[in-house]
Amino acid sequence: MAFASRLTRNPAVPARSPIKWAPLSGGAARQDRARARRSDSIGKISALASAALLLAGMISACSREPDSDRMKASAAKTVASNAPLGFARTSPDAQVTLSLPEPIKAYPELHERLYKDGETTLTAFLDQARKDRAEQSADGFPVPAYYQKIEWKISAQSPRLLSVYAEQNDFEGGAHPNTSFRALLWDKDKAALIPTAELFSSDADLKGVDDYVCHQIEAQRARRSGQPVNETASGFNCPKFADSRLILVPSSQAGKIGAIDALYAPYDVGPYAEGPYEVRVPQSQLKGLIAPQYADQFAGEAAAETAFADPDANKDQATQ
Repeated sequence: MAFASRLTRNPAVPARSPIKWAPLSGGAARQDRARARRSDSIGKISALASAALLLAGMISACSREPDSDRMKASAAKTVASNAPLGFARTSPDAQVTLSLPEPIKAYPELHERLYKDGETTLTAFLDQARKDRAEQSADGFPVPAYYQKIEWKISAQSPRLLSVYAEQNDFEGGAHPNTSFRALLWDKDKAALIPTAELFSSDADLKGVDDYVCHQIEAQRARRSGQPVNETASGFNCPKFADSRLILVPSSQAGKIGAIDALYAPYDVGPYAEGPYEVRVPQSQLKGLIAPQYADQFAGEAAAETAFADPDANKDQATQ
């Protein structure tokens, strides 16, 4: 465009009388033809530059995200990251509560999923409580109101892994309340939940770990009962470690995992009266068994207490 402006006559300058050009000599003719070729080239370059600028503007306009779309995307992210940390409802037939830890907000997808799953579970529980208690009252056997409580906690995390677990307590008119556990593992790189079994190599031989877990359960059971009780005598089979509800345990080395705990609810490995079991496997016993993509997340020693209180702790203190 700069070339074109210089080739255009300024309308403010008066037009001069036409000049009658004399015929050009051979050398002058060649120079004139050269000037003409240069002028033609300049015109073509100017036209091409203008076309390129126009095309670039069109592409930019097409690829530019509308402001409204950007605002909607930003709003959606805000809603996801600000999902509730709790849910609670009370009816004549039941009371339900859900609680999530504050740090879970750093993982919006997981946060949203845990909240929605919890809300769905508890809403269904309320509906079932209404139906059950209506039938019980009609049969002449009214029972106290039901309740269900789901509490999520973060057990540990490393640069790549986040371990969360839930303790669920509920009463549905039976002889006693019930307790159960859920354990989930979040891969930060994948932004997705993974089965805890994926922590281990596909060819890992976990028999030694399974035996260790079984011996730990037997030791805890013997302590609770006051006498030795093995797997056969208990009537419960020893669990497979990789199939258990596993949670990660923080390490003495910052950013690392020091152990893996297996959580067992009442009835999983023993009668209800024995309560829950928790077995800790130090990461040093898992050397060579962890999947290569997660091996560098483990080091050091466990630097945290167990997930729930030892039911024998009060007994031990009372005997001291």
